Amino acid sequence: MLSFLRPAKPDNEAERQAAVDRYGVTKKRSRVADALVADAAKLFDAKFGIATIIDREKMIVTARYRSDLEEVDRAISFCGHAILNPHNVMVIFNAGIDRRFAGNPLVRGSPNIAFYVGAPLIAPCGQVLGALCAIDNLPRAQLLPEARAELQRLAGRVTEELLR
Repeated sequence: MLSFLRPAKPDNEAERQAAVDRYGVTKKRSRVADALVADAAKLFDAKFGIATIIDREKMIVTARYRSDLEEVDRAISFCGHAILNPHNVMVIFNAGIDRRFAGNPLVRGSPNIAFYVGAPLIAPCGQVLGALCAIDNLPRAQLLPEARAELQRLAGRVTEELLR
């Protein structure tokens, strides 16, 4: 049986969770954020996209494009890994052969993630709330630097929208 790596919690988890609670973003929904998520998915020609908030034990989807995902356990979330490096875009070109994700239920079963790219959603206080990501069932071989920068820009806009 293939294994996978559960995401660690950031060193500043108490402060990060306090920001999630303070901003109340786990319950926010926005059509504008949905449109920005669609832009992110289209940027990578991905099957779907989501914007997530990492809460105590769950990854909560707050905006979506072509996805019916509502929430998953934080322990299997890709976004739980993405929030660990707040200033970087996390890219998984082929989750099926990446030792961190190969045995993950989200790879082995629905939604059958092969490609994942996620940019952290950073609140004005500097804490990471979640991630904006594009996801596909087909692996990728490369990513253009401009696409990474555009995803980070879109993540900033999603964060602004969710904090309104």
